Amino acid sequence: MTALHARPARVPWLLRPVAVGVLSFVLCLFAMTLVPLAFGWSPSVVLSGSMQPSITPGDVVISAPLETGDLVPGRVIRFRDPARPGRYLVHRIVAVQPDHTLVTQGDANAAADSTPVPAGDVTGVARLRVPWIGLPALWWRDGHHVRVVLLAGMLALLWCARHDGPVTRPQLRRTSADPNRL
Repeated sequence: MTALHARPARVPWLLRPVAVGVLSFVLCLFAMTLVPLAFGWSPSVVLSGSMQPSITPGDVVISAPLETGDLVPGRVIRFRDPARPGRYLVHRIVAVQPDHTLVTQGDANAAADSTPVPAGDVTGVARLRVPWIGLPALWWRDGHHVRVVLLAGMLALLWCARHDGPVTRPQLRRTSADPNRL
C-alpha cells in the first residue's frame, strides 16, 4: 500500500520575477504621487484629453505651490475652472492680460479658453506627471467598474504569487539508469 502525498502548489519560476517587477513599478508610481504631498504639492487626476499628447487622461499631475514669476506664458498651471465652480483644470498659459488675468488653453484645443483666469484662482504650477496611476479613478468615474475590479484582482494575484513558496525551476530528466550521470 502506498501513501499519497499532496504536493503544495508552486508558483512557476518565471512568474515570481514578473510579479515583483510589476508590483515594484506600481509602488514606484504610487510613491511618485504621494511623496510630493510632504512638500505641499498636490495631485490631480487628469480626466480629459485637452492637454494631449503631453498629458493624457488617467495621468496624475503634481502641482507645486506658486512662486514669484511662475505665471508666465508657456507654463502649465492648475486652476479653479471659472465656468464650473468646484472643478479644476490643468492648462497652459498662453497670455497674461494687462489686468493680470491669464489666458489659458489646452494643448489639444484649437482655441484659447473663453474665460480668463484670475491669478488668485491658480492653485499650483504643474511640476510632475505620473502616467497611468489615475486610470482606476477615471474608469470608476466613467462607470467601468469591472476594469477596476479586474485590475485589483490582478494586483492581488501578483501579490500572492510574490509570496508563494520557493521558486521551482524546470528539472532536467535523467536519461540513463546511472544516477550519477545526467
